[in-house]
Amino acid sequence: MSTFDSINPYTLEKNWTFTRHTNEELDEIIQTAHEAYLDWKKTSFSHRQELFLKLADVMDERNEALAALETKEMGRLYHAATSWIKGTANLIRRYANNAERILWDETFEHDGLTGKYKYDSLGVIYGIAPWNFPFNQVLRAAVANIMAGNTTVYKHSSNVPLCGQAIEDLFTDAWFPKGIYTNLYSSWSQSEHILANPLIIWTNLTGWERAGSAVGALAGKYLKPSVLELGGNDAFIVLEHENTDQMVADAVACRINNWGQRCNGSKRFIVLAPYYDKFVEKMWIYMEQQVTRWDPMNKETTLPPLSSTDQVKEVDEQVQRSIADGARLVTGGKVLGDNGQFYAPTLLADVTPEMTSFREELFGPVASVIKAKDTAEAIALANNSDFWLSATVRWDDIEQLKEVADQLDGWMIFINNPAWSKASLPFWWVRKSGYGKENGPEGLRSFTNKKAIVFSVK
Repeated sequence: MSTFDSINPYTLEKNWTFTRHTNEELDEIIQTAHEAYLDWKKTSFSHRQELFLKLADVMDERNEALAALETKEMGRLYHAATSWIKGTANLIRRYANNAERILWDETFEHDGLTGKYKYDSLGVIYGIAPWNFPFNQVLRAAVANIMAGNTTVYKHSSNVPLCGQAIEDLFTDAWFPKGIYTNLYSSWSQSEHILANPLIIWTNLTGWERAGSAVGALAGKYLKPSVLELGGNDAFIVLEHENTDQMVADAVACRINNWGQRCNGSKRFIVLAPYYDKFVEKMWIYMEQQVTRWDPMNKETTLPPLSSTDQVKEVDEQVQRSIADGARLVTGGKVLGDNGQFYAPTLLADVTPEMTSFREELFGPVASVIKAKDTAEAIALANNSDFWLSATVRWDDIEQLKEVADQLDGWMIFINNPAWSKASLPFWWVRKSGYGKENGPEGLRSFTNKKAIVFSVK
């Protein structure tokens, strides 16, 4: 019998010990999900909507308790967690209120053919979730999948099992039938057993590159389609501007959101040469101001722990390699806390494309600043990455900004705004950041079969 522990990243105390499902138990769960699917796929959109609106209400009712779980298991600032729980409930409402319109049958008439397109559900979907947004990342995929008529079994990250179980409890208490959403206590090594099960039709994963490569390979082995979101190394491009203070305040906010543990958070700050020194100096000041209190439950805290001591060690190792590569350490670059739970807000300057912090995603409060001699070089530097989710571009000239945005790679380019995601906008990936779609109409249709029914041929 295999067990694993949930650990509080702030106190390093054990929250609870969990027993992993055996392969036989996993097969039973998948069978139950399949049987539930056979009825669920015939359920009307109006009934699905009713249940999901109830789910959103239950989330709102339990906002503080769910937020406290996020803080207890992955160290998120409590006041930020309450906001994310509220936003996730609203995301559920958006799917519930728009799914029928998006997935409704579409008639067509062209090339002598008349007929309709119909979006059919697929079956049981195996989801693999990350720890950095324990509720939002799961539900933005699971709600869309289930609203489309599928059922899902979810392996949550091993360091947030309390959050994983809380999600299943939300579905149960919102009156969903058994098997529509089921939380799995499984290990990485059991993923092949799960994907080999013929009742699993599809898989989606949010995680890091190595996990995506492994799951994508297994999905291919068993001919199961997959959606993989594998993180980013997003650019924050500073072109001609007048308000450096606001620019730097926004840059720091983009970098330390969720204490740097956000896939579409800005990580590489590319600044035109005339503004570079002033930008670095002011960013240094702003970064050092983030160190106030350490308890993530305290509303005045700005320096929470990272999700685990292993995460702290990984970030520090990347920072030290970057310094060895030639990056200039302006501030930070050290482990904090009696037991190494924290990492200091870190600013690396004079970063170039050969360095670790330029090439790799640093999942912590580390900002890398890169100098560009002109706009063309800034664009080239931004596009020089294996990982692409989004970018933000700052310039006082809006028309020039639009021209720059046209030349940038990535899923979404934000003009004079921070990068974020929203249920109504598609979220997808370029290069090693993965493939597939979430959010928006495209995300809702991702886990369906668009079937063409031909009525007549002329």
